[in-house]
Amino acid sequence: MTTSNLKVALTGGIASGKSLVSNLLHDLGCTIIDLDIFAREVVEPGTDGLSELVAHFGKDILTNDGFLNRTRLRDELYQNEQNRLVIEQTLHPKILSKMQNAMDGHKQGVIIVVVPLLVEKALWGPFDRAIIVDCESGNQLNRLMLREGIDQKKAESMLSTQVSREKRLELKKHLQTDVIQNNSSLAELEEKVTSLYQKLISL
Repeated sequence: MTTSNLKVALTGGIASGKSLVSNLLHDLGCTIIDLDIFAREVVEPGTDGLSELVAHFGKDILTNDGFLNRTRLRDELYQNEQNRLVIEQTLHPKILSKMQNAMDGHKQGVIIVVVPLLVEKALWGPFDRAIIVDCESGNQLNRLMLREGIDQKKAESMLSTQVSREKRLELKKHLQTDVIQNNSSLAELEEKVTSLYQKLISL
């Protein structure tokens, strides 16, 4: 088993199955660092992140008890490109700082860092390898509609802000990359993830 610190970025399109794969890897013994969790932490009440967003978008993005209304912010994000840039410029440096601190705190074994926008933001620098969770576009669209309770038009709008599957797979030019196809049963996915885990711990 590897005794060194193997830093692996896990990415994929929205609703591709990243969380499912990261949960399976966690159950097998990997340390998981999830940027989606940090994204929630940097906008908790009392944080600079939330204050800066309110200063720009107004108190309409808050719930009655002062928490971020994530659905309202998401609507702002997908409304136009300028809003998306403001949100990203406000939150991404804070999220990446938390990521680096978390990575620095782990000195041994396989660390899986879930980075949804790895390709979009060219964030592959700190990593030794990558995993892409990939699925067919139709499956991705249906999962997103089901998960978010949204119609097809809104789901397509959300997907349009991300890079294409083809572009994401070009990550192989920058990092050694394993691709996990998530188009079939959970049992088959578990088998693929277990096989990949055995590969990673033997490196």
